[in-house]
Amino acid sequence: MATKFDAVEARKRQKEAAKKKERKDGVGRIYPVVGITNSGYIKLAHNGLMFYADIFKPKSFDLFELSVQDADQIESELWGLHQQYPGSIKELYMNFPETNQRQQTYFRRKIEQTRNPIYLELLQHDLAVLKQLEKTYRKLSSWIWFFGDSVPELERNLELARHASTLYTFERAGLAEKEKMLQMMNNPEVSVSETEEA
Repeated sequence: MATKFDAVEARKRQKEAAKKKERKDGVGRIYPVVGITNSGYIKLAHNGLMFYADIFKPKSFDLFELSVQDADQIESELWGLHQQYPGSIKELYMNFPETNQRQQTYFRRKIEQTRNPIYLELLQHDLAVLKQLEKTYRKLSSWIWFFGDSVPELERNLELARHASTLYTFERAGLAEKEKMLQMMNNPEVSVSETEEA
């Protein structure tokens, strides 16, 4: 027995397929990431050319505790970095998920060691709060991307950037942070907690 043709349902499927194709095509043009090297550098490809990038987190300062002279010195060094650095720098600001695995590990260890039921209940509550924060909380983070046409050029550029500043410093992002950032950039409609559960 033949099934009836449902034009509304067919049109809906066609729209969904077009959205999927648009999302797939759009991501490749905007974020041309093709992988991560063994050294933790990001491999990018554009118009048949391969180039490399690395991601760093700048050192943060509490502006309320800095004197005006210190703030001016940091701003001057940042400006000096941009003047002295020959390559491209991309500064990225995004709402990044909270990561508190080290604190959770600490609380789990304390829970295993404690024999006091009241203290145990407090520790379990604090652990639950940390888990909930990690699942739902996002904080605005700043990231710096450095680029090079090859790995040796990227490493030279990174060395130049390190020597350009003494106060305005940055620390290399870990592999998990890089992967999470790229996943968030490429799939903004999917939350990180959804992908971790899958």
